[in-house]
Amino acid sequence: MRPFRSVAVSAFLCAMLAAACTGAASTSGLSATGARPAVQLKVAFLEDLSSGEAAVRSAPAFQGAKLAFDTAALGHGLPVSVELIGVDTGGDAATAAAAAREIVSDPAFVGAIAAPSLTGREQSAAGNLLDRGGLPTLTLSPLGPNLSNRGWTAWRRTVADVTMEGRAIAAFVNSVPSPRRGACVLGDGSSGSKSLLGAVAASPTSDVVLRWHTDATETGSLRVARAVSRIRCGVVVWGGSSTAGALVRRALHEAGGRKIAFVGGDAMKDATFLTVSGRAGLGSVAACPCADLSTATDLASQRFIQDYQADFGVPPGAFAAEAWDAAGMFVGAFRTGTSSRSEVLASLWGTDRFRGLANTYVFEPTGELAPGAARVHLYRDRAGRWIPSRKPVDPFPEG
Repeated sequence: MRPFRSVAVSAFLCAMLAAACTGAASTSGLSATGARPAVQLKVAFLEDLSSGEAAVRSAPAFQGAKLAFDTAALGHGLPVSVELIGVDTGGDAATAAAAAREIVSDPAFVGAIAAPSLTGREQSAAGNLLDRGGLPTLTLSPLGPNLSNRGWTAWRRTVADVTMEGRAIAAFVNSVPSPRRGACVLGDGSSGSKSLLGAVAASPTSDVVLRWHTDATETGSLRVARAVSRIRCGVVVWGGSSTAGALVRRALHEAGGRKIAFVGGDAMKDATFLTVSGRAGLGSVAACPCADLSTATDLASQRFIQDYQADFGVPPGAFAAEAWDAAGMFVGAFRTGTSSRSEVLASLWGTDRFRGLANTYVFEPTGELAPGAARVHLYRDRAGRWIPSRKPVDPFPEG
């Protein structure tokens, strides 16, 4: 199986994100007197590091969780020492299961957080073993909408699932005024892309007049753009990664499709899409079950943003705030002196409500968020930044 990592970000991520690499991602838990707690615990962070783009997508969540543990230790001290351990699933269910088996075999692991990009297959394979081992697991991934039907008793999802994300995209598609006809549904063939596009297709939407999978190449993007132009779609729904999506958007722009609305899912909401698409991406919309705190006025949110930028050199990305909150749930349990899986699980599951930075989380017995707490936000590319939509989004670029 792939080895664990306990570094904040890899050398690749340091180069991509210009973040400050600080070595081990451990939270010392030093007390005010400088004494180190005797009990040393671990929380696993399950993530796909099989490619550079996958690693970059996982980084904000890993860093948000790490910052929460670090802040808790330095601010008030913890009665235990906590280390956040990144565990590479390799984008593969068998590797995820092998990783979960090793986690469960180590009694120092008392919890797990699943990264936003983990597929339903990865989560299912790992979750069976983690739940059987009594390891409380909080997932940040919207994928795998049927996971709550597996009867797990130590699992919760902290974001809206992909079904709700698909509905939000479908609602946007239906809101687009266009003289053109129908929607073109495009993806990159990945598991996450198929899952999101399936959720969109299962929602009431405008007629789908083209379905196409493409790779992240200029040639593939040009072929898609020509097909979209011939069919004269009113809106393009993109289900894949940010790099391939940006190439498609750019190719559409160059093929005369500047006025075709372009909407994608949470995998598209990152700096890569903004950079690669450039001016061609202006007006593009991303649906994400993640909050943006950049305009928040409360002190806690402002401090989170400042501390995140100070530690990692970039603003918080998608799911960083949700990861901070997930780690905060564990911190609340650790503050009570829990030091075993059963104690941590009992503490976490002792309440179905948690007030965090990104949301007030209310969990149902299945582990999913209650309907009022499960939210999907729309963001628009405005002047090269993802700006939250406070009203119906104008899907067309400026200028």
